[in-house]
Amino acid sequence: MLLAMRICLVILCFALGSTRGSSAETNSTKTNWSVFYSPRGGCTEAVVTALALAKTTVLVQAYSFTSAPIAKALVDAHRRGVSVQVILDKSQRTEKYSSATFIRNYGIACYIDSQHAIAHNKVMVIDGKTVLTGSFNFTKAAEEKNAENLLVLQDAELAMKYTLNWVAHRQHSTLYAGVPEKSRPRKRSRTGR
Repeated sequence: MLLAMRICLVILCFALGSTRGSSAETNSTKTNWSVFYSPRGGCTEAVVTALALAKTTVLVQAYSFTSAPIAKALVDAHRRGVSVQVILDKSQRTEKYSSATFIRNYGIACYIDSQHAIAHNKVMVIDGKTVLTGSFNFTKAAEEKNAENLLVLQDAELAMKYTLNWVAHRQHSTLYAGVPEKSRPRKRSRTGR
């Protein structure tokens, strides 16, 4: 029993020591994967790189989405002819710095999932074979301040399961129509009235 506990402790120490100080790891088994950590561990760069490789489809589910580099990468993919569709939490409907309006203005289909208390997903499915997921929100704070993680998985079977889940949420989501009028800042008239 004591020997088994020591072995477990050694394995745990090795596992913890092997991830400390590294921002990314990869695995070359049947399912190829990479893992990234924040703050400043390359999560945003990994998302942007994966989006730059997209050829046919990008499906996004996001709780919070304020990252300008990720929004730009989605727009760039859309401009290359990639079908990009985004489902966001209802909080993004009125969020001051949400990228929802930005991507919508570039013709990307953006939907709001208000069916749940929180649509807390952080998922991208790219070309039906790549899944990005983890605790990493698509935000500047997630990259620069928070302790987050991002998994990039190359697995078509897993991507299909996430795609089916995306479709189920899309069915009860509504098209994003922009920031409601009452949430927009008021413009001052030039005459001072």
